[in-house]
Amino acid sequence: MGGRTASDKLRAIAGIKGQTQQRGIERRRRIVDAAVELFGRNGYRGTGVAAVAERAGITPSAVIHHFGSKDRLLQAVLDEFDARAAARLAHHLDGGLTGLVAALLDDADHMTRHPGLATLHTVLQAEHLADGDSPVHIRFRERSRLLRRHIADTVGTAHRLGRLPAATDPEATAAELLAFLEGALTLWLLDPETVDLVALYRGYLNRIFPPEAD
Repeated sequence: MGGRTASDKLRAIAGIKGQTQQRGIERRRRIVDAAVELFGRNGYRGTGVAAVAERAGITPSAVIHHFGSKDRLLQAVLDEFDARAAARLAHHLDGGLTGLVAALLDDADHMTRHPGLATLHTVLQAEHLADGDSPVHIRFRERSRLLRRHIADTVGTAHRLGRLPAATDPEATAAELLAFLEGALTLWLLDPETVDLVALYRGYLNRIFPPEAD
């Protein structure tokens, strides 16, 4: 039998490259997961690259190799947070008020099962509130505006169809709802033993959007 052909060698090289790429993807995932946990627990400013590396079971230089800097790691964490939320809630987006309520209740349930994500959102947003020019502050502000716009559009559509009281102000309702969501999340994080986040959401949503409205 002769030696391996050029095609065999190319396939072998491609296989090795594919395995290496997969290991890189898995390592990046471990790093991001570790950063999600630690940024949520200690804040971005209170977490060093060495701590993330230790939690992920790799070296600090490997973290820098994959992300370039701690700032870029933070951006990857926020990208992951947004991607998970979008994937989880996308199927509710075109469901009118019923879809909006279902999405918010699903999100509350998910947060109670993954409190690290709730803490991550709250801690990172609070850390960057005073830094209006930072990419993180801008990102949270734009996310807030996008969510308010979606809520206002959904409420406005229901209002035009006569499914909400004539005095309903879609913009004000959206701002009020978002303020409730932020406050409810903080209240639950402070005292999860006595605050039922899902029940809190459901009670409030039923008051402002009666089930018969949609």
